[in-house]
Amino acid sequence: MLDNHIDSQLENTGESNRSNTSTESFGYKQELKRVLKTRDLVIFGMVFMAPVSAQTLFGSLSQVSRGHAVLAYLLGLLAMIFTAFCYGKMAEAYPIAGSTYSFTSRALHPYLGFLAGWSILLDYILIPMLLYKLSAVFTMELFPSIPLWLMLLIFVLPVTLFNYLGAQTTSRVNLAMTAIMLLSIVCFVGFAIKALLHGDGVGTVFSMKAIYNPHTFSMHSLLAGASIAVLSYLGFDAVTTMAEDSNVTGKMVGRSGIFACVICAVFYIAQVYFATMVSPDFTSFKSTDTAFFEIATKIGGSGLATVLTLVIAISGISTALAGQAAASRLLYGMGRDRFLPGFFAYIHPKFKTPVYSILFMAVIGYIGAVLIDLNTLFLIIVFGALVGFICVNLSVFSEFFLKRKIRSGLGIVSYVLFPLIGLSVCGYILWGMETIGHIVGFSWLGLGIIYLSFSSRGFTKSVDVFKEGSF
Repeated sequence: MLDNHIDSQLENTGESNRSNTSTESFGYKQELKRVLKTRDLVIFGMVFMAPVSAQTLFGSLSQVSRGHAVLAYLLGLLAMIFTAFCYGKMAEAYPIAGSTYSFTSRALHPYLGFLAGWSILLDYILIPMLLYKLSAVFTMELFPSIPLWLMLLIFVLPVTLFNYLGAQTTSRVNLAMTAIMLLSIVCFVGFAIKALLHGDGVGTVFSMKAIYNPHTFSMHSLLAGASIAVLSYLGFDAVTTMAEDSNVTGKMVGRSGIFACVICAVFYIAQVYFATMVSPDFTSFKSTDTAFFEIATKIGGSGLATVLTLVIAISGISTALAGQAAASRLLYGMGRDRFLPGFFAYIHPKFKTPVYSILFMAVIGYIGAVLIDLNTLFLIIVFGALVGFICVNLSVFSEFFLKRKIRSGLGIVSYVLFPLIGLSVCGYILWGMETIGHIVGFSWLGLGIIYLSFSSRGFTKSVDVFKEGSF
């Protein structure tokens, strides 16, 4: 209802939300093949977030939140939904490839847009690296004779091939992977309910103590847990990078990211709720890294634990697939505007994919997965996303409140209050990151500033990057 009122106001004031505006009207030639539907975009976002990611985070999340993993995920959703709303509104205004980079460039300033895109590129580069390595490590437990360098190739090569062949091929793989992940979650929930009905854990299917336990609750612990839960939600923004691969309006591109965020939240919460019900004592795990699989073994034996481990390994392919696709579209958008070398904007004549961007991401992802350890990847992966989120929150305020002057009561809520909440939450999480995350993140940002300084001749070159060849 709120969206409908705002949309109506935009039309009445002559400030269309441009949902149906073509790519050409923004000064670009439509080169990518428009094949993705709303369902494909939602699944793309879900795959990037990985519904099963709650399993790998459960042990740490449960201990840090002192048994309040469900509330932590709810708070994490509340924190991210405001930023997801901001991405949705900017995708309506500018349904073009580049996402964070394009939104910030047009709403704030092209130089800020470059830095926003450069920052979130760190996230898009590291996520495939992380998933390649996680999947390889999990699979090597089953095939220990295969060396890491070879196991990584087994994951990197098919991901690159699927993206090379086009968004339609990618969407089919995503659909199959999503079905596998959701079936594994349903399987776990089914075993958990059976165990609870037989008297295991709390001995009942519903108990408020799995959501709120006054004996262990503290706001500090809940906030700390929410900062971990937010990791699962990173990726909803990637939906907007596929705007020029979709055949739906900008409004639906934006809403697809929100839908993906909410749907994944339901599955995250279901998993941690039943895991908490089966094992309410968060201090009893042998290892926080394997806590969820200890519970799976308890309720379904080694068979269930093995199935869940395999699904985690396989899901890495789909998430890396989405990450590589999102990063290649970001590189494509920045290359098209000449902020990065033009070869990143090269489109394959047959498959209509940014082939050099895809191959670049494959090489960087493989090398990084070989050289960088998992703990370091976990610590630094959030920085780029949070900087990008902050820029998009600011972009909504600038675009709608300042430029389009939408300042009614609902306009203030949507274009001032929501971005302010999203910005504050992201800023809080960014401030509380581990030191290594700050060091790597700000170093990466510094490199971007140096590169921008040289490419813009000391920030004196024309900033009208939306005209061909200005950079």
